[in-house]
Amino acid sequence: MIATSAQAVLRGNGKVSAMRKNAEEHAGPGGSHRVLKLVDGKTVGHDEVQLISGLISHPRQVQILDMRDNRIRSQALTSRLSWEFIEKLLGET
Repeated sequence: MIATSAQAVLRGNGKVSAMRKNAEEHAGPGGSHRVLKLVDGKTVGHDEVQLISGLISHPRQVQILDMRDNRIRSQALTSRLSWEFIEKLLGET
């Protein structure tokens, strides 16, 4: 998954930020989520928690997910440090 994500970023199809899970505060321990900005200007979310996965389209719920995403990104490593970390992981595989 790391290699696939790195390839997508190198093609210009996304952004990746690494975050230490052992950070003192961690805004996203509940599961993975994505906030997607669509071509038509709409924003939707996708959330995965335990055995539940779903698309979120209600504007208020998407806004909450987007705020959580922004908080997580503010806690993540810088782009340079993220890439150094990813390259280290890829070198270990």
